[in-house]
Amino acid sequence: MTFESLAALWLKTRKNKVSFSQFKNLRCYINHLNRYIGGMDVEQIKPMDIDALLDTLTDRNPNTGRPASRQTLVDVRSTANRIFEYGMDLELITRNPARGREVSRYAPRRYRRALTATEQGLIISTPHRARVGALVMMLAGLRRGELIPLTWDDIDLDGLKISVTKSAESRNSNRLIVKTGTKTSWGRVVDITLDLAFELQKAKAVAWSKYVCPRTDGEMHTLMSWRRMWDSYITALCKAPGAEQTSVQEITAHYLRHTYATLLYLSGVDVLTAAKLLGHSNVKTTISIYTHLDDLMLSKSVDKLDSYLSSSLFSSYVRGSA
Repeated sequence: MTFESLAALWLKTRKNKVSFSQFKNLRCYINHLNRYIGGMDVEQIKPMDIDALLDTLTDRNPNTGRPASRQTLVDVRSTANRIFEYGMDLELITRNPARGREVSRYAPRRYRRALTATEQGLIISTPHRARVGALVMMLAGLRRGELIPLTWDDIDLDGLKISVTKSAESRNSNRLIVKTGTKTSWGRVVDITLDLAFELQKAKAVAWSKYVCPRTDGEMHTLMSWRRMWDSYITALCKAPGAEQTSVQEITAHYLRHTYATLLYLSGVDVLTAAKLLGHSNVKTTISIYTHLDDLMLSKSVDKLDSYLSSSLFSSYVRGSA
């Protein structure tokens, strides 16, 4: 059996076990694998073949013409590993050539950034119909797909909680499909701050749609209507006083959610609690974010030390030497 045939069999087993977007991602990773080893007999594939394809992708991703990101390489390797494990379960092969293969430490990492304090202030202060939705993503960590179907019935203002029980996803069309559960689980309950609850209370008092962040006609967003609203919102943010010193034009829903994760970190929330609030199915995802933030804080601390030494101890030494 060829690798391509085995991969197709394995992919069928995932269709009803992952979200539509995750399924599309798996197909993309398999396409990468098939490009290099798809026609090979699974029994003939060696660890060096997996190393070779990872090295080739590290140099150039044919889909983008640029080096593949570290996350893409990790996902391709993980997919290969799972396919070969499936082959072992079917007794088609006796070993997994993808097991233990390394991803280059020099592969580019792409981090989503958190909003600066000034940018957070613009999200809070700039009037727009997307403002409430942006606040929910930034201060409660909802994904875009979780915000779009969110209704006022999902929010308990007295108990200061948001129940995240459904999500919207695209299935190759403009219309979004609502499914029970979220991207990684059956749902979660997010505790919210008094400030966010106050903003939601004001918005609910004048709301005429059941959705927290609806289209202009009160219905749930489509992909196109969301993009139009978001483009309009970014334009409003760019025109707001103080925006000229920021990069608000690049803000996405992912940035707002990452800002929430950063606020949890800065507030001292432990990583396990943060994982539950963010809806991460694997705490390793949260640990990765926290580790990156640790590195950033360490770098800033060294910068502060450098500034202090330059402006005090060493400046006195230079003056004394002169």
